[in-house]
This record gives sequence, C-alpha cells and structure tokens, in this order.
Amino acid sequence: MNIKDEFRLITGLKAYPHQQETIEYLSQGKSVVLRAPTGSGKSEAVIIPFLECLNENLPSQMIYSLPVRTLVDDLSERFRWYANVKWLNVAGHHGKRAETPLFYPPIIVTTIDQTIGAYVCTPLSLSVRHGNIPAGAVSSAFLVFDEVHTFDTERALQSALILATHSEKLRLPFVFMSATMPDSFIDRLKAKFKIEDISVDEEDIPIRKMRNVFVYWEDEKLKSKAVIERYEESGGKIIVVCNTVNNAQEIYEELEGNVDCELILLHSRFLEEDRKRKEDKLRVIFGQKSEKKGILVSTQVIEVGMDISCDIMFTELSPINSLIQRAGRCARWGGKGYLYVYDVESPSPYKKELMKETRKRIEKANGLKLDWELEKSLVNEILTKYVDKWLKIEHMANTLNILAQAAFEGNRKLAKDAVREIFSCDIAVHGAPDSIENAYRLKKIKVHVGVLRKFFNDEQPTMWGLEDNNIISDESPSIVPQKIFDADGIYPYRFYIIHPDYSSYDEKKGLLFEPKGDNFECIEMEERGEVEYSYKKETWGDHSKRTLEVFDTIFLPRYKFAINKFAEAWKIEYNEFLEEIRTVMLLHDIGKLNEKWQKKVGWKEGDEPLAHSENSNIAKLPSHAPISAYSLKRVFEEWKVKKAVSYAIAHHHSVRAHKVPKYHFISEWEEHLSTTLKDTKLHIGTDKIITYMKSSPSPLKRFPDIMNEQVYRAYTFLSRILRLSDQIATAGGESAILRYENWYGNV
Repeated sequence: MNIKDEFRLITGLKAYPHQQETIEYLSQGKSVVLRAPTGSGKSEAVIIPFLECLNENLPSQMIYSLPVRTLVDDLSERFRWYANVKWLNVAGHHGKRAETPLFYPPIIVTTIDQTIGAYVCTPLSLSVRHGNIPAGAVSSAFLVFDEVHTFDTERALQSALILATHSEKLRLPFVFMSATMPDSFIDRLKAKFKIEDISVDEEDIPIRKMRNVFVYWEDEKLKSKAVIERYEESGGKIIVVCNTVNNAQEIYEELEGNVDCELILLHSRFLEEDRKRKEDKLRVIFGQKSEKKGILVSTQVIEVGMDISCDIMFTELSPINSLIQRAGRCARWGGKGYLYVYDVESPSPYKKELMKETRKRIEKANGLKLDWELEKSLVNEILTKYVDKWLKIEHMANTLNILAQAAFEGNRKLAKDAVREIFSCDIAVHGAPDSIENAYRLKKIKVHVGVLRKFFNDEQPTMWGLEDNNIISDESPSIVPQKIFDADGIYPYRFYIIHPDYSSYDEKKGLLFEPKGDNFECIEMEERGEVEYSYKKETWGDHSKRTLEVFDTIFLPRYKFAINKFAEAWKIEYNEFLEEIRTVMLLHDIGKLNEKWQKKVGWKEGDEPLAHSENSNIAKLPSHAPISAYSLKRVFEEWKVKKAVSYAIAHHHSVRAHKVPKYHFISEWEEHLSTTLKDTKLHIGTDKIITYMKSSPSPLKRFPDIMNEQVYRAYTFLSRILRLSDQIATAGGESAILRYENWYGNV
C-alpha cells in the first residue's frame, strides 16, 4: 500500500494535490515550505508521511512547534487519533501541560518556546540539570514549524531559522508552514535552504471552494450596538474580536442582558482552568455542525488554534496576517459569511505603519469576496517590504548570541528572550503574600507590563514584587514579597501580587483592575516534584554492561536514522561511529573506579567495584562524571567527535558540570575494566587512561559552543541516549524498559 492509500486509510479522506505533493517530498526526506489557507489540512500532510517513513527517510521523532497552547491541545488530540493506527504515542507539551519534559514519545506537539528552551539545554518545564536530554531530541528530530506568521520576526522566527540551518547541515528534513507568508519570504527560504515550495489552488479544496466570505470596511469604532443590530440576521453565531482586553471586557458588559443567547468572553487574563472551560464550551457552540446560538467576544487569542466558525464576524482593524487569521473563523467550513472591519483609535498593540497600510488595502477591498487569491494578494502587497527587515543578518546574529548565552548559562529568561521580547509579567491576587510558604506557587495570570504600570499610577494600589531574601538563615524563606511604591519599579518577566482591595477576578470576565464581587484570592497550585530514583546494589561492570545493553536494545533501533546522519556529517563510517557510541555507553562511569567513590558506596577491597549501593544518595556522593571525561581524554584523542563525547560524559548527571577533583583509581581497576571490555568485545588502549591526579586538574571547558552546530548537536544527541540508557539501566531491567516503551509505543 502506498502512502496516498495510507493517507485515505488513516484520515478517511482523499489527499488534496498539495497534500500529495508534500507527502511525496517528505517521504524522500526533503524539506518543505507549505503555504496553504486555513482548513486545508496542512498538519495531515506532515504527520502521515512521518508515520510511514520514520527511521527510514525521516527521523524517528517529530517535534511539531506551534505559537500557542490552544493549538497544542487541539492538534495533539487529532494526532493521537492518527498515530493509534501505528501504535505510536503522542504528547502535547506546554507550560501548563508538561506531559513529556524529557521529550520521550515519537510525536511531540509543543510550543515554540518549549522547543527553543529545550534546544539550548535550558528546558522551561524541567530542571536545568537535566537539560541536555530534551535538547538531544530537538537536535535529532524532524522539526515542523507551523503558523510561522505569528512568530516574533526578530526572535522566534530567527530561532526557527537557526534550528533549520543546523538541521540542514546534518541533512535532517524540516518544514515551515503558514497561511500568510508573502512570496518574497518563500523565495528567501528557497535561496537559503534546499527546500521544496508547495503551492495551493483553492479550487482543489472543497470547503474553501464553497466558502464565500465578504469583507466590509466600517469607518467607525466597534460598538456593541452593531452586534445587537445584526444578531438576528446572523444565523445565531457571531464572533467579535477586539485588539485589547479592556475593549473586549467593555463590549461584553454592554452585551450582557441585551442578547438572548449564550454570551462568552475569552482573552488572556483568565485562570487556566476557566479558559479551558470556555474553550470547551466554544467548541460545542461554534463547532462544526453545531445548531446552537452564541456570541463570542474575544481578543487575538482566537487567531490560531480555535477550530470554530461564525456567520458574522466583527473585528477591530489589525495587521493583514492577523486579520486573515481572524477571518478564518468565519464560514470556516463553507457557506456565506460576513467580515466587518472597524477602525481603531490607537494602533496599539500593533505597529502604526503596518496598521495604516492594512487599512488602506481593506478600504479598497470593501465588498469583495475574501478568497485565497485576494488573501495572497493582500499579504504580498502589504508584507513584502518587511521581508528584508525580517531576514536582516543582524537579527539572526543577535538571536544566535542570545541562544549561545542561554545555553552556556542555563538562563531561562534568555531562552524566552530568543522567542519573543518579554513585555508581560505574572499577576496574582492575594491579601497577605508574606503568609505563604512559597508565593511563586500562587496561580498566575499574564498582564502586559504597560497595563500594570498604568494601573499602578492611576490607583496606587497595595502591590508586592517577589525579591531574593538578603537575610540568610535556615528558618528564613529564600524569596520575600516587597511592597511596590513606584510604577518605574515594575518590570517585565517578574511576578507581582495585588491586594484584593484593588483588583478582583470574575470567572466570566477575567482579571479586573477594580474590586468587584467577592474578595478573590489566587490559590496555590500543587507542587510538582523532581523525578527521584531508587538505587540497589550493583557492580560497576554489571551497570556498565547493562547501560550498553539498553542502548543496543532500545536506542540503537530508535535512532538508526539519526546515528547515520551524524556519521555522514562527521565523515565517519557508520560502524566506526557506532563502536565509538557503544564505547561511551560502556565507559561513561569509569570515574566511579576512583577510591573516593568506592569508599563512599561501601566497597570492600577484593570485592567487585560498585556502581551503586542500596544507600546511594547522589547528592552526597563525590563527583564522578567529570573524572570519567578527564580520565578518557587520551582514549578519545583520535576520534573526530572527541569534544562532543567528552562533554556528554562529563554532563551525564548534570549539565555544565566541569570541575575535576583530584582522584586515584583503585588498584584493581585494570583487571575489572579488561574483563568488561572482553565481555562486550570492545577495544581500547587501557594504557591511555589517566588513572590518578594528585591535585585537582584544570576544569574542563564548561559547555560546547552552540555556534559550532556539528559539535553541539552531536553533544546533545549523545547526552540524550547516554543519560536515558543510564537511567533505564539504573532503574532496573525489564520493568524500566517497559516504562520507556509505554511512553514511546511500537515501531
């Protein structure tokens, strides 16, 4: 059965021409840029060839990056349905739904923030000390960047281009997708990468062919009166889109009591559980084939990720790519729809020039059918002049420097800076934050820092910011709330707490900067603990061989495609590279053969040296990973991948470990090592191993340079397979393997 037939079998639909073309290119291992309108099945065109070709012409993992959490939730559920046919697992992963911090499954749908944070060994949903495990997944995966028009052009877009550049050097395929990329941007991608451009004919897509949405310019401000007047002729479904939360809240309040249908307000200032409940209700009212009536008042949050539709949409003017995305929620599944675009008093939060140009083109398009050709024409007319600005070399250079610094320092703020300039801060409402053991665990709502500063200047509320405690003692907390006295002391990327006398929360309206209703206080979230491992007595030789066995059994079959690509990139024969990897697996813990380690774990002279004992507490044991890397450096001298290997071994317990203590191997080390090598049929010169240092040697280099993508990617990939093999071997045999298999699924 060919892939086109598989497409029909898995999705129940015949592939459109642009899907067939995408499938053909991806099944050959080629990279693709796909521009297609909303509702045209871009995602299906990517996942089906992945399911059919993983570990052959495509990597064994796909990391699908999206701009917002809502899209992650929706798409991961859809992908689960398709992946079940192949018995593969899918994880939807973002800040509020950390399903797979270590990036286990073969299909990971996540936000661009999580992908970038993972790549620089600074994950946003995992302890930084484990950071090179998810990094290795990103480094070896099939990367898909969807809805790229929403990416910050000076940051997230640059980061995606950097990852794609690094992937191409390893000949790993990737995909860029959007409905609103101008021709000039696609041309620049084709000039930069070996990438196939897929074009779409709207006539080939039935729901688009049957869709008739007409756009009208309204030279006035959007008011609730227009919504009420047209409600009766709407067929019962209206969506109102505002550019600011304040405008949305105001129109919602004006509509309350004046319409006889379900009225829902959606914006960014809701608690996560309330927002999720609203989104679920929207799918019922505005979903396909629904006969229910309703009015949704929203902000930009519906532009991507909401599979809903209305008969009439009222929207404030926004940049053309944003406007087209909003329009995609009107007559989404065919039929007739009306898009009314209203003028605004201020361009905020958008750029004035872009708003001005969009207004000029929409005025000219007044009364026209907003079909795919008009959408492309408008995008080209308005956005082409900006492409050179987007792709300025200094933007990429600046982002690469941010990524490099984030990776070197393990700095989460810098990792986020590489995705978007941070203008928001977290807000909680509480009357006595100093009475809470950990105020960071209060439920939070994101607010633009400018909004918060304006509120503070207007009201002078009681508000606190969380600061490091300068008084150090066992009894004192590390973080304390400090009262804010000046709006200039409010900064982005910080956490602030407002007294409930000055702010409130309504589950229908969200966060309000005024005390309405009950005296609301944010409650504490459940604390998410670190993964803990239990240890049992295990000899050094058994653990070393078991780690190698786990690699051979699980990760070699999983990463066959990636291992081959790394070998090609380093110009090493596959079998030679594989032997080097297997040597790393076997010898990663050679540093445990030093006397200090063995004494701590309870080894007795004459016995087999130990890797672990029942009372092993890794926090109290002496360092061994940097010793392993240092003692083997002469063994790796002739290896092309010596830098990557050395870093991977040094960091197999904690990323960025680099201090090598003085050490001395036990006297029987060579006998035990020779036996282990003989059992595994691996060969190294034991005379090259550095078995003692009377004083602490110079520290290892702390971290590989991300700008040397060949070393960096090899390091993260080797770190991933080493650390996971080590963890599974330590956890113990078949049960640990089964736990991993349950995460992954069958291939």
